[in-house]
Order: sequence, then C-alpha cells, then structure tokens
Amino acid sequence: MTLNPVTAYTAACNACGEVLEDEDGGTLFTDPVSATAAASAYGWTILGDQHLCPTQDATHQKFIDQAMPPEPAFQAPGQLTIGEE
Repeated sequence: MTLNPVTAYTAACNACGEVLEDEDGGTLFTDPVSATAAASAYGWTILGDQHLCPTQDATHQKFIDQAMPPEPAFQAPGQLTIGEE
C-alpha cells in the first residue's frame, strides 16, 4: 500500500473556532477558494480572510465591528456644528 499526503482545507470560525460542517458532519475542500465559497453558501460571514459562523453574540459582533470602516465625518462649507451659533 502506498500512502500519499493530501492537502485538504476547511473553514473554521475566527471568533469561536467552530469548523464548517455539512449535513454529514464534515466538509473538506481541495483549495481555499472552494472552502470560502462553501462557507458563504452555508450562511457564514466572510470578512477578507476571516470566516465567521452564523452564531450571533458579542464575540462574533466584535469581528464584524472591527471590519467596518469608520463613520464618515465631514462638515459642509458654512455648516455650523451642533450648539454653535
């Protein structure tokens, strides 16, 4: 018997470590792109190179908040700030 090493990929949640599983209890892929596409199809949130399972709690929300751009802050010419007269 010949044993050959095989590289397989799966998606794991960056917030809690949960591993992507299908109805049969496991999901392995031959490349990272396929693993990311499957995670997205199973309702996972993909933030760049981070994968978040569908769990909704403070830990997962922290990852989402960190990925969001800062609130835009601009003042139109001649606009007064609140409380300014």
